[in-house]
Amino acid sequence: IVKLQNESVTGTYYDIGLQLGAKTSQSLNFSRESERLQAITKSNALAEQRMDTTQLTMKNMAASAQSVLNTFTGVTGASDGTSTAVAADKALAELENFAGMAVTSVNGEYIFSGINTDAPTLQSTFVSDVTADFQTKLNTFLQANGLTDDGTTTGVPDITKMTGADVDDFVASYKAGFNWSSWTDASSTVMSSRISTTETVKTSTSLNGDGFQDLVISTLIGSQLAKEGLQTDALARVKFHVVETAGAAVSGINAERSQLGLVQARVETANETLSAQKTIIDTQYKNLVSVDQYEAKTRLATLMTQLETSYTITAKIQQL
Repeated sequence: IVKLQNESVTGTYYDIGLQLGAKTSQSLNFSRESERLQAITKSNALAEQRMDTTQLTMKNMAASAQSVLNTFTGVTGASDGTSTAVAADKALAELENFAGMAVTSVNGEYIFSGINTDAPTLQSTFVSDVTADFQTKLNTFLQANGLTDDGTTTGVPDITKMTGADVDDFVASYKAGFNWSSWTDASSTVMSSRISTTETVKTSTSLNGDGFQDLVISTLIGSQLAKEGLQTDALARVKFHVVETAGAAVSGINAERSQLGLVQARVETANETLSAQKTIIDTQYKNLVSVDQYEAKTRLATLMTQLETSYTITAKIQQL
């Protein structure tokens, strides 16, 4: 009765080993393979969530870089203090936005930290620290070149003394010495995921990409060098470098988005393949271990009727 009750509900043999004998190992292989495919599918879902969030965040980062580019393009040639201040404030705001987006996490993992998923991509003091470092390097440059209030190398640094050539020299020097690894804990090695039984792909992005660094540098140049009182040719070169570097940031970040998009398409295809494979395996397993539930229910009903009849006859005999 217990055997028939179980089989009528589950649709599978009550004791698969007893029923299949030598074919038991085959059923176990089907079961294990089905579970493995299901595990990969679940892993893919987590990877897809991470990549979807990364794509959205990078889209917003690219928009920030484009906003800086548009702002400084719009004031090219303008030398009034108001336009310059607005552009500088915009650059600083986008730097702060970037710092916030860079520490985005999914399920407790920082999506831009590469394999260092437990490490914050940037420190909470990043903006204040990196701008202070920029100012230190700028002041050092100004003093070294006698761009001070009294024209000596020991005077008070005076940014208004900079010419266009001075701006070019400083920006080139700053870019050459920019050590991104000192600002971020992100690993250049990104996360990899097995998306099918035969395929492993990179399913995350590292903040160490050039596009992200260009965004930071462009906002630093714009926010720290676009100052009221700057000479006309110097301001023109500041705007040039902001636009150039912000443009590189847009291109670099969009390239990262494209690369990740290709991986997302591969994961989608892999999921379709996994689903088809699992369906085939589950069907084979079912064909191997399934029983006719209708027949099991009929046999159970017959057995119960016989049992009840037996009880009735036994009771009557005891009454004699």
